[in-house]
Amino acid sequence: MKPVMKNFLFPIVLLFALHSGKIQAQSATDEHDMQAFARNFMNAYNEGDHEGIRKMYTADAVRIDQEGKKLTGADNIAAYFADQFLKNNATVFIRQLSVDWSDYEQTWVASGTYEVNGKTNVYDIPVHFSGRYANVMLKKDGQWKIVKSVLRPAAHLDPTVAANIKLYTETWDAIINEGRFELFNAEHFTEDVVMHAGPENVVGIEGMAGYYKSLLSAFSDIKFTINNIFGEGDQLVKHWTFKGTHTGDFFGIPATGNKVEISGSTIVRMSKDGRIAEERDFMDNMSLLAQLGVVSDPGNVAVVDGLYQAFAKGDVPAVLAVMDANIVWNEAEGFPYADNNPYIGPDAVLNGVFARIGAEWEYFHLTGIQLHDMSNNQVLATLRYNAKQKTTGKVIDSQTAHLWTLKDGKIVAFQQFTDTKQAAAAVK
Repeated sequence: MKPVMKNFLFPIVLLFALHSGKIQAQSATDEHDMQAFARNFMNAYNEGDHEGIRKMYTADAVRIDQEGKKLTGADNIAAYFADQFLKNNATVFIRQLSVDWSDYEQTWVASGTYEVNGKTNVYDIPVHFSGRYANVMLKKDGQWKIVKSVLRPAAHLDPTVAANIKLYTETWDAIINEGRFELFNAEHFTEDVVMHAGPENVVGIEGMAGYYKSLLSAFSDIKFTINNIFGEGDQLVKHWTFKGTHTGDFFGIPATGNKVEISGSTIVRMSKDGRIAEERDFMDNMSLLAQLGVVSDPGNVAVVDGLYQAFAKGDVPAVLAVMDANIVWNEAEGFPYADNNPYIGPDAVLNGVFARIGAEWEYFHLTGIQLHDMSNNQVLATLRYNAKQKTTGKVIDSQTAHLWTLKDGKIVAFQQFTDTKQAAAAVK
């Protein structure tokens, strides 16, 4: 059930401040309007209305989250909330505690607390975290908007949970980001600490230390971030992101030099004396293996399928958009447009292949397309060319295959295979 916003109206005080060189009285209506603004923001969040939230920020607004991460621009801020709505089925409860005039900001600053409750959409893990906010407000075209929003953590009401969160976050930040493996000790972990993993659990402080030494030695440029952490009783739940470059052996996978970014959640149990006792990670292992190049990215087929659909609609910009800036494009040897192989970059493909096809063929249809997911981040497309040459009027109906190579959702290479004899005859 969604929380109901209470009426937090406080005694109205007229504030006077120097503004634009004049003594200016601030309206009591302004305070009232911003109390209503807070309620409207909460309603938009609870309804998953990221477009409504976007309109509450100025175009160049700045949002700084609890970890100090800065987002600039209403569009980027709205995109952040849209992403959160996809990940979490949560509601926010806002308590606006004060609205004060700021001589420094030369506008109103609305501040208070917020509390988010719900569950993650993916793992059905309870979400419960809170914090403090301060919004610098500006009246533009008769509407109040947020110019700058700064979020700060709020201590957990339960001092034991607050202490657990502090020890846990500081311990893992130091171990992963600073390589301080000496913190695998009885002060921070119970002697029988368990990390649930396959094919078998990692048990004990020495076991945990050995596992993480092996894991982290496989990566350089490591950055580990705990995005959110919340707790209840002896349980903690965190949402985290790990970034790094694969420069060493990763449990039998030789260094690839690939950059990886993986997010996940961890359920944690703390001991009664405030030490880490048990952990269970939830993450997309297939995504990690895909980034390492061990398995193909499951999204590759969708990328190629989208390209063919855009091509069928004549949406050339959309076709070019999925190409890497340095794509290497090769036409089949003996095909009319193989004369300038390889074409490097989307512009070369556009001018050397697509523009020539458009100018020289009355129509050029791709039919019977079937996509086959391959290893090494490749997709094979089997299809037929059905086309009519403008000058000669000759028609081709040729069996064709396209081999696409992708990386990070972009096409980096293309190789065409087709009946070049038909095409060569059609242009003569």
